[in-house]
Amino acid sequence: MAVALRRPFLDATSGLYAANGKALPILARPYDSAAPEVQALLRLHEAGLRVDEVPVHMRERAGGESKLRGKKAVMVVLTVAGTLLTFEGLRRARGRR
Repeated sequence: MAVALRRPFLDATSGLYAANGKALPILARPYDSAAPEVQALLRLHEAGLRVDEVPVHMRERAGGESKLRGKKAVMVVLTVAGTLLTFEGLRRARGRR
């Protein structure tokens, strides 16, 4: 994510961030990625809007287990990587026109 945004960004998958009115039409378009949180941040960045990461305090899980274990965790990483690579490929293709 840091490469695509061209600055440090630690967690693109939390799905929690604030947006102003300029961002709403961009975020309202349908998503074609299995990683919509990442795609949303990339869209905002591409539109020239500022995207800031705001740290939050996360408490330890009180019970249960994460759904992101084993094969599913690997698939999430591959999906995010695929979204980033697709975005970068599209950006480069637009630059060659």
